[in-house]
Amino acid sequence: MYAVAEVIAENCVAQKGCRLCIMYCPEADTIVLDQSNPEKKLAKVIESRCKGCELCVVVCNAARHNAIVMVQR
Repeated sequence: MYAVAEVIAENCVAQKGCRLCIMYCPEADTIVLDQSNPEKKLAKVIESRCKGCELCVVVCNAARHNAIVMVQR
């Protein structure tokens, strides 16, 4: 069992321009901007690429968005 990042859609403010988790993730193309719903752009974690480092959680919480949590898979 291991931990991966998961975005809490209700808290994600990517549609307002926040891209902190995407910018700070050390693994390229792990967190992307999901544009499947043009009215509500959200950060999306590609779980198969996530290494569980929690850096996205740290930067999201520092910005007081609290939109990413680590979950056990």
